[in-house]
Amino acid sequence: MYHADSHGEKIYVVTIKEMLFLILIFISILIFLYPKSLLKQQIENETSNYNLSMLYLKNMLLHSPEDESLMLILAKQSLRNGEREKSLKLLLFLENSKNKKRRKQVILLAYELYKLNYNDSVDKEYRKPLRKKLQKLFSTIYTEHLDTKEDYNIWYNESIFNENNQAIYHYLKIKIKNEPKNIALLQNAYYIASSLGKKNDAIGYIKKLIQLDKKNYDKWLEAYYYFLVNSKLFQQAELLLKGQSKRLPIWEHRLADFYFMRKEFKKASSRYQNLFNTTQEYRKKQKYYFKAVQSLQAGSFIDESISLARKYEDFYIKDTKVRDFLLKLYISTGNLDYGVKLSNKILKTKWQQ
Repeated sequence: MYHADSHGEKIYVVTIKEMLFLILIFISILIFLYPKSLLKQQIENETSNYNLSMLYLKNMLLHSPEDESLMLILAKQSLRNGEREKSLKLLLFLENSKNKKRRKQVILLAYELYKLNYNDSVDKEYRKPLRKKLQKLFSTIYTEHLDTKEDYNIWYNESIFNENNQAIYHYLKIKIKNEPKNIALLQNAYYIASSLGKKNDAIGYIKKLIQLDKKNYDKWLEAYYYFLVNSKLFQQAELLLKGQSKRLPIWEHRLADFYFMRKEFKKASSRYQNLFNTTQEYRKKQKYYFKAVQSLQAGSFIDESISLARKYEDFYIKDTKVRDFLLKLYISTGNLDYGVKLSNKILKTKWQQ
């Protein structure tokens, strides 16, 4: 200390060294007199003065150098204070702790630290190993249930960042419980459940989307149909198609294609004929005519295919594409007489022109 006179009075000023010395003495007294558990708790909860907290911790560690709980608090406070290297050294030391609960805290803190480093860098080469560490740590956090239910939104975002579909799906289900009519969440849940092979879950989600997302009603119906087909749930797929075929021609077309795929060729031909009869557009009508005939031919119903083909000979007599189709059909099926008759009709038509 030093003093100066001012109007006959002595003023004492404390130097910085002396102040630090007094603080250290005060801390030492606190350590000896104050219950350690309460002191730890107060330091850990301190959010305004990290420097003072760390000073307390360092002095406490001098008296208890093997106290892992103090090291963990110091690692946490160092991270909050921006001293990541110091925090990392302590965490690396503590990762082999025999205390299971402490190891869990170390994993969570390490994840936070590496994520901060990852976000602070734009260097792709530096980020690569960090991302791998984060993915490994996140996998441990998820599989060992180190996360807290209250922070499910945070961990949902982290599961997306780490591209962990199992975890994404887990947190999605929690979010959907809280927001059962959220279309975006239901959509994500459907896609993830599908990719994970959870058929019943996927069907449940897509049915909700059909019910709730009116703007995309047909989109989800179509997705539902193809999901059923890809899952080989053919009976359900057929029921869906039959129900929707009465509503829009596109579903009648899908039903016809479905029967063809399932080798139910007579049913396929019947549906293509329905489309032929109800369609006004010439090119579409032609396409359905071909498909109706070809379906019967594919099922070895040759007589029926020839009969249907001949039924519309006159309607298409001026259409070269149809004439070629019919001539090839008659020749390939051994019906040469019909081929000759059609050829004569074509010649007569040309002479008449």
